[in-house]
Amino acid sequence: MMRKHGTWSMVIGIVAAVLLMAPGLAPAAEIGPYIGIGGTFAKQDFDTGDLDRELAGTGLSADFGDTWGLNVKAGYKFNRYVAAELAFDYLPGFKWDVATRVGGTPLSGEMTVDVTAWTLAVKISPFDLQKVRPYFVIGGGIMNASAEVSASIPGYSASASDDETDLCGKIGLGVDYFVTDQVSLGLEGAYFAGFNDLDNIRFYTVTAGVAYHF
Repeated sequence: MMRKHGTWSMVIGIVAAVLLMAPGLAPAAEIGPYIGIGGTFAKQDFDTGDLDRELAGTGLSADFGDTWGLNVKAGYKFNRYVAAELAFDYLPGFKWDVATRVGGTPLSGEMTVDVTAWTLAVKISPFDLQKVRPYFVIGGGIMNASAEVSASIPGYSASASDDETDLCGKIGLGVDYFVTDQVSLGLEGAYFAGFNDLDNIRFYTVTAGVAYHF
């Protein structure tokens, strides 16, 4: 007669083998490179204090709209918990429109800010849930902000532009869902802040995308 301990060992071994062979439950690739692409919604958090002071007395205040953009990333997983990720974010069209009267004279204008950012970040996944990988990310890089402004009154118009590049920081939380060992769907929320010449450029992002793991 087979011993009870041996029977249970055999059952556990069979169950473990079945779980590992099931496509939906196999652990995702733990080491190696990956690439991804996604769409981003960006909510501006610009510091417009200086601009508002310049507008004092006009009854106007700078109120920029939000925008949509593109996220492209490439990374390397050192193990199931830690990865390094290089990301490119393109966020055009943070816009502020003006249509008012100043001293009885109609005034119209707009200011548009386009932002691009290259960031290198550490991506840490503290929990190994196989198909589902929550994580947090922190890093920094280079940000460029290009601004164009135009204004017009009857019989006269003017325009100007400015372009600045400086350092930036990024911090965020997200989750990856592995559809297969190679393909994952991701959702990430992050906050970007420019430094020095770009310390007034700040925004939140929510990115949904797909990644391929080699």
